Amino acid sequence: NGDFDSATNSYGATSDERIKQNITDANSQWNDLKALKVRNFKLKDDVRTEDAGGQAANTYLGLVAQEVESVSPGLVKLHDPSPSDITSNSAFGTLYTDSDELPDGKRVGEVKEVKEQVKSVSYSVLYMKAIKALQEAQTRIETLETKVAALEG
Repeated sequence: NGDFDSATNSYGATSDERIKQNITDANSQWNDLKALKVRNFKLKDDVRTEDAGGQAANTYLGLVAQEVESVSPGLVKLHDPSPSDITSNSAFGTLYTDSDELPDGKRVGEVKEVKEQVKSVSYSVLYMKAIKALQEAQTRIETLETKVAALEG
C-alpha cells in the first residue's frame, strides 16, 4: 500500500522506464496543492500520555485526511484501526476488556470489533504532486523574470 517507516527517512521505489508504458506528462497539480491545508496538531494518544504524567505531547505538521479527501480523494486510503485509534475515538470499534470472554490468541486491549476504518494520506504520492507544482512555479517565475528583464531593457 506504499506505507513505509524508516529511521533515516530514506526510501526509494523502482522507477526504471523499461517496466513502464504509456508514459506521459502529468496534469497540473497547482490547484490541488494550493487547496491543501497544512495543519499543526497533537495526536490524542500523545496527549493521553502527557495527561497521565508522561512525556509532553509533540506538535506535528501535516494534513487532515478528511480535508485532503475533498481536494484529492485518490490520496486518501483506508485501513483497520489500531487499539490506539479505537482508544482515541470509539467510533472506530471496540477493544477486548477484562469482562469479555477472550477467544484463543486474543488479549485484553486488542481490537475486538472494527466499526469504521481509519483514513490515512499517501504522502509518497503527495510528494510527486508537490514536485510537479514546484516545476510549474519555476516555469512561472522564469516567464516573469523574462518579462521584467524586457521591461527594464
